[in-house]
Amino acid sequence: MKAIIIDDDPMIRALLANVFQRKNFEVVTYANPTECPLYSTKVCPCQAEKPCPDIIITDYDMPFVNGVEFITALRKNGCLFPHIALMTGSSLPGQIIEQAAFMGVKFFAKPFHREQINNWLNQIEPSLHSREARFPDCKSG
Repeated sequence: MKAIIIDDDPMIRALLANVFQRKNFEVVTYANPTECPLYSTKVCPCQAEKPCPDIIITDYDMPFVNGVEFITALRKNGCLFPHIALMTGSSLPGQIIEQAAFMGVKFFAKPFHREQINNWLNQIEPSLHSREARFPDCKSG
């Protein structure tokens, strides 16, 4: 299983990486959404039937592009990812919340507790394992 974590705060990246690694995820982190190779390509490099990462968790307030814009760009490029979460330390306008909810985004308000992330991972764990059963040879780059 693979998780991509994007946050400009190195302490948040380290905390989340630790949580995901303890759950046996391969973790890739970026300080800026534009550093993520899935963002810089116009066509998703992943195979059509296999999601790139299992989870993307991104901050909303990011340099160059916000978290919702980042998610929208990945979806427009054809990237598949079954679970996505958005973190924010600020109040978001209703239209942003509606747009994110329409995309199936899980919200985490900062500051959050490690247990909140673990609870979410426990909730989605069955779908992660069913994905592995469907695509046992899926290796993301």
